[in-house]
Amino acid sequence: MSFTLPSGRIEDLDTPDAHITLIRSQWREFAAFAWKKYSTDGRGAIVIDLRNAEKSSGNLHVPTFYVADGSERLSARGGWPNAEIEDVIKEYDPKLDVVFLVLRLDGDVFHYNASDEPTPPDAGEQSRSRKKK
Repeated sequence: MSFTLPSGRIEDLDTPDAHITLIRSQWREFAAFAWKKYSTDGRGAIVIDLRNAEKSSGNLHVPTFYVADGSERLSARGGWPNAEIEDVIKEYDPKLDVVFLVLRLDGDVFHYNASDEPTPPDAGEQSRSRKKK
């Protein structure tokens, strides 16, 4: 998964307020994606990779992917960034919450445990229904 935003500076997306705005503006898609990946791969987090964002054709393309707990992808990344994030992954409720890891430009990683409407299962169902039409 990835998303594209109207052109802007990637640095403008790399603040806590901008992270929250981004999550809220893309919630339905993020929640559906998280539910689909949880259903097939298990607990994990959506990673928003600001470090590898690219500008092209007047848009900003931001890579976004799911990393499941215990997966090869997680092993290749050296595990969860810290014990706090590892605990969040073990404890979140996938029927209500989505865990996000934001890879910041300065090398730091911020995490968010977010809930909104529709819930991840509802967003997943709505996404499947739209694709059938």
